[in-house]
Amino acid sequence: MKIISVPRVNALGKMGPEKMGEALRTQNSDTLTNIIEKQVGARRLRTQMSEIEVDNSNVESSEKEIYSGAREIFKGKDKAVFVGGDHSITYPILKAFGEVNKNAFLIVFDAHADCDYANKEPTHEEWLRAVIEKGFVRPENVILIGVRKMWDVEKKFLEENGVKVFGDIFDLEAVADYITERANGKDVYVSVDVDVLDPAFAPAVSYPEPNGLLSRELFYLLRRIFCIKSLRALDVVEVVPEKDEKYDYRTVKVAAKIVEEFLESK
Repeated sequence: MKIISVPRVNALGKMGPEKMGEALRTQNSDTLTNIIEKQVGARRLRTQMSEIEVDNSNVESSEKEIYSGAREIFKGKDKAVFVGGDHSITYPILKAFGEVNKNAFLIVFDAHADCDYANKEPTHEEWLRAVIEKGFVRPENVILIGVRKMWDVEKKFLEENGVKVFGDIFDLEAVADYITERANGKDVYVSVDVDVLDPAFAPAVSYPEPNGLLSRELFYLLRRIFCIKSLRALDVVEVVPEKDEKYDYRTVKVAAKIVEEFLESK
């Protein structure tokens, strides 16, 4: 099991999420250390808490560094947690994941569809469209959960490609059953943009949206998903620690809890 900080942003100049990895280490160090020690042993703690170094002034270079680092990890067959950064980190990570795992299955938690027309180096606003268009994951193997803000161009893209979208969730158990049945036997990657939660539970994100998932709803779904035997990787993105100080680091703690649940999964 590996934890990798990826302090990259490609969000049209909007900074903040790149400090998320350091915030997890400082604000939740005792809890995360205890979990990691149980999983891998204290002597390996330093190597497990690694970082992919990126240059946020050079988008092309940072994308290559993330891709190369992720590919080496996936070739080793270890489970991995990638801590963002903004959601643009998922594009190069999934490029590597799809190359190593030929039957990739993607589960995305996000308030936004992230399916605008894609740039050459996709930003946090269109990374998912690029992942599908480039063939890193087949559209029928993508599930999008918690979306409540989409442009018309994004709705059209998702509908034309047959991507399963859960916006409002009225039956948690049924949704969890559907996801786990579809993902069974495939190589599963989970991406959590913390803004999928209602701002009452995660206020310090880049683009908060009202009427999000409750904390108990998110963790119910994650716990069901984390029981999938073919689960390979998780990323957690879009927390802005500087905004979180006035909330007693409520959002950082939620992100840490997501990581802990993954580390404790079998």
